[in-house]
Amino acid sequence: MVPRSSPPAPGLRPRARARPPAAPPGEVVPFDYAATFRLEGEAGRLHQAVINIGPDAGFVATAIGYGFDEARRRDLQLLTIPPANEPPVLGPLVPLKHLPAEALLSGFRFNPVLRRVQPAFAGKLEQLKTPEDISFLFSMVDTSTGRELQDEPTHNLASLGKSNGERPFRKLARPLFLGPRSSLRLQVIERTEGVRGELTIVLYGCHIYAPTGCPPGAGPRLPSPPEARVIPFDYVATFAMTGVPDNRLEGEILLNSDGEFVATSIGYGLAVEERGIDLDEGFLKGLSLATIQTIFPNAVQTPAGVDLGDIVNLAELPLGGFSLDALEDGIRLRPELARLAFLDNGNLATALPIALLRGTTPGGGLFERLNRPQDVAFRYAIFDTGRGRELQSGPLFNVAGLGIADGDRPFKQLACPLRFPERSTIRIHVEEIFGRGTLFLVFQGYKRFGARTGGR
Repeated sequence: MVPRSSPPAPGLRPRARARPPAAPPGEVVPFDYAATFRLEGEAGRLHQAVINIGPDAGFVATAIGYGFDEARRRDLQLLTIPPANEPPVLGPLVPLKHLPAEALLSGFRFNPVLRRVQPAFAGKLEQLKTPEDISFLFSMVDTSTGRELQDEPTHNLASLGKSNGERPFRKLARPLFLGPRSSLRLQVIERTEGVRGELTIVLYGCHIYAPTGCPPGAGPRLPSPPEARVIPFDYVATFAMTGVPDNRLEGEILLNSDGEFVATSIGYGLAVEERGIDLDEGFLKGLSLATIQTIFPNAVQTPAGVDLGDIVNLAELPLGGFSLDALEDGIRLRPELARLAFLDNGNLATALPIALLRGTTPGGGLFERLNRPQDVAFRYAIFDTGRGRELQSGPLFNVAGLGIADGDRPFKQLACPLRFPERSTIRIHVEEIFGRGTLFLVFQGYKRFGARTGGR
């Protein structure tokens, strides 16, 4: 599968196609319906959204989940204003003492969008706010019957679990059937002051292309083709995440011709190229020994060059002391070592062991990158080209649709198995939010060799 970037375009939905052929009676297809809410950080504010079921199939909901994409980016204001004779850019010699302590603790980086259009070592810094737990009340009403699905608005933690995806998806006690052209109205009441972002609530289930109602049991099952040899099998799609918000990627999984593939679950993860931060000494070129000694007080001139000594004045350490790719990823003080970076008066340490700035320090150095696998964020859409249908009502936030990004959760189980005939394709669209590295999206299931794949 070869991913490729595509230029920004409204939404992630594939280009309009001719209406797919009518599905055979009784066909079931996994599908997710999502409702999104733009939270403004005003406790008590009410938001509403409607999920409309399509006209060509009923929908059976078997589970519900959610995720919150918090608006964490903030413009970073320096503590001091550069002199009038200095250019108003953030170059390699801006020292850490100009940055507020909050930015050092929560994290800061060069704005990735500006870095893309301004390749020189200059740009605009932004602070990444520490993520917060979200709190809200929600309720749902089946408008086709007029019935509410709870006796009063319920709290998100009580009914759905943590907002970061670190929990199993909440399974419904019984499948909920929504007929064609029906709708489900959702209401959300904010309870967290000052926290803004996009909330996504997802109903997981499957479309039923049949005139009958909800099938019995926890969910519909597909008949097993006769005398098919079955083995576990995974299909994998990879995407080169650039770390630039709103960048769009597209890829396809090409299924080979040795049998049909049945997907039963989906997993994902981000492989980052580098996590440590080492002291970058390149900014020292051209500086006088006196200037270097303001940063490294014990520095001495030797025949081989400048020996930096064993201590560093952290307040005078410039941004150039970190590699450019680390500043693009974002950096922060490692939480367990942050106390070492400050004096009793709250100012940055002036005589810190230089070994703490080395990425080779056991357990990691004083600073760490914000580009961690557990923090990756993106929206995705999956398109089944064999059927000519999308598998969700719109692009889904990864935590809401698949669970927490660090893998500490069960794999997302499809409400019903999804069959792909041999030589078909799965098309995937990804819209980046945060994170740089290789994104792996895995369709887990099994292959049927010798199964008849016609008559879909």
